[in-house]
Amino acid sequence: MTATAEASRARVLLIDDDEQIVGSLRHYLALQGCDVDIAVEHAAATSLMSAQRYGVVVVDPYLTGGVHMQNHAMLDAITHLQPRASVIVITGYGSPELERIAAGARLALLPKPQSVVALSDLIFGALQGAH
Repeated sequence: MTATAEASRARVLLIDDDEQIVGSLRHYLALQGCDVDIAVEHAAATSLMSAQRYGVVVVDPYLTGGVHMQNHAMLDAITHLQPRASVIVITGYGSPELERIAAGARLALLPKPQSVVALSDLIFGALQGAH
């Protein structure tokens, strides 16, 4: 089955407050047949994850202002609310602690910036691995 056919059954959640990244990625994934939701803050992401089941969640755990807050609450919420989803963490604020958490939870961890093509390749790979 092609990536487009696989994607047509897929739901992807993008959690990031960088409008340029999520806008471009959402547009590209939608053209490939994915259903894509966007959350730009923690409460909206939690609400969406409580209402929908996602195949892939792409998240920057450090939403605006979040670097100084309890910075892994978002990752905890994702693993609790979306236990079957593949999770791709993308951030410009990597740390040994975040690397440890990602490795322990088997989350893909990528530094920002990443191209839309590179991210979509990872998303499609995760979606195909789930079927």
